[in-house]
Amino acid sequence: MADGGASTIIMLVTALLISSAVSAVLVQEWSATSRAIELQQEGLQLSEEIGIDFAGDPMMVSLSTNPGPKDITFYIQNTGSHTMDESTLGVLVDGVNVDVDSTAFVPAGSGIWSPNVLLEVTLVVGANEFDDGQEISIYAIARSDDVSGISVSASMNEEVRLNE
Repeated sequence: MADGGASTIIMLVTALLISSAVSAVLVQEWSATSRAIELQQEGLQLSEEIGIDFAGDPMMVSLSTNPGPKDITFYIQNTGSHTMDESTLGVLVDGVNVDVDSTAFVPAGSGIWSPNVLLEVTLVVGANEFDDGQEISIYAIARSDDVSGISVSASMNEEVRLNE
């Protein structure tokens, strides 16, 4: 009988050690999962607060008449509640990547693409690629500045008509 009691105590202590080790692992995993869900929710909330949109009359987008390469100039407004990083701006015209020749803030001198600030975008295109009155599709994408270590992209798409 003495052996039965001792082995029962040993089994009980072993079971307690194993269950506490398993509990510690479960608590760590729950903590990691909880943090991952929190980051995902912060990212979803941030994506709701980020936005860019075409500004101006889409039927009156400027096409320069300079000899040589032509310039297309249009405006993008930061419609979100956080600053955007203008250096990450990418533009597609009719599905083709076009180099952004220059960007300037409107009003001039603001220097940061803050909420409600316009960004003037100038694209250099081939001399014979586009004509006055031609309709094109402009797609633009940019990333936000980091907010709590998270950065989100926003995009806009607009059908426009070029005018010299």
